[in-house]
Amino acid sequence: MHLPRYQLWQEMLATPQLVRFEFPCTNGDERHPTLIIKASSLLLKYIVQGAALKISFFRTSDNRCAYALHIDDDPKCGVALWSMLASEDEVLSIKKLAELGSCSIYLFNEACTNCAWTSATVAISLEVLQLVDLPPPANRNTAAYTNEIHYLLDIAQFGPPSARTRINVSLSAAWKPLQMDIILNGGGYASLNLLADNEGAHQEQLANALLGELSPAGAYINARLYDAAGDKEFTDIVLTHPTGAILVESKSLSIFGEGKRIPTRDKLARTIQKAAKKGLNQLQGAIGSLRDGLEVFDGKAQPIRLERVNSPQAILLVPDLSLFDANNDDWLLRVRAFTEKNKCQVHILDTVQLFRLAQGARMLSEQTHAAAMPVFNHLLQRRFDKVLQSGLINIDTLIR
Repeated sequence: MHLPRYQLWQEMLATPQLVRFEFPCTNGDERHPTLIIKASSLLLKYIVQGAALKISFFRTSDNRCAYALHIDDDPKCGVALWSMLASEDEVLSIKKLAELGSCSIYLFNEACTNCAWTSATVAISLEVLQLVDLPPPANRNTAAYTNEIHYLLDIAQFGPPSARTRINVSLSAAWKPLQMDIILNGGGYASLNLLADNEGAHQEQLANALLGELSPAGAYINARLYDAAGDKEFTDIVLTHPTGAILVESKSLSIFGEGKRIPTRDKLARTIQKAAKKGLNQLQGAIGSLRDGLEVFDGKAQPIRLERVNSPQAILLVPDLSLFDANNDDWLLRVRAFTEKNKCQVHILDTVQLFRLAQGARMLSEQTHAAAMPVFNHLLQRRFDKVLQSGLINIDTLIR
């Protein structure tokens, strides 16, 4: 397991997706080159399922070194995570990697938990070492390079072959899972194992980990209804507070179930949108049960005292909002229709956006000394307004 240094931990908390070379101590004073990857669980599943990994290094216009990890998660266009070279430890790590030819790789998910690791061989050339030795300019924010880096990455992706120099990251061993148990409010816990979990249960537990600290009572996972016809699920996750209940229905995707074949993004988009339509119907049923006064029970068959006076908030949780881009207008109409029919806002979020909102609620709660749940409720409402104003389902939330 990798325990990040403080600066890296802060960067992870501030950045939904990240790649960073590190040079940690492993056995006493021994240091070993290490590559840290923080990404959405969906992208991590592609990585552990065998998506090809490559690294490229390049020079910015002000003579600074940057690098990118290219993940071939789709035959049309893969993903690239990039960073600016920012510390002496990074330089030392890459130089040691050039000497040894191998490094460790650690994967972190949206909750910043280390969920898998392996080792890999990477051949660092003399040209890369010369780039790495470039001195970083003073007082330049990484965000200032975003447009330029995206331009350089487009050239690396679609430009002439001479511009597509990438270094293969060849795994030396199978991915090793790391079990993580997160203690939450209310005496509950979230258990995460990326490689071993049922994929649907993993996303629910991840949401439980992200939301479980917002309410003093914690989050209730897999709440149930009991009536004469028997028991049935109320919703995947529910939180409650005097500002209102928050109902979460989680719809995941099967990546591991595809065997050796990695599903395309187009196939994932079709699958998740079909599941999301079902999720909206389930949320509508849960809202009706709440307003009808039906009693709701937790996993131990104990009744949950839910707020029923104030209108609830509904969250449809999906793995990746970009899978809705091609049918954005259709889903915007669904959001408007659901909200009007149920007098309840519905928020389509992926795990990254849920992380952003939960993190923002905790941060603002600490700064203002307000309870975290009302802050989270307010952030949901603000984001809903922005979705309607922009006309886009897939928007990013930044709390400043």
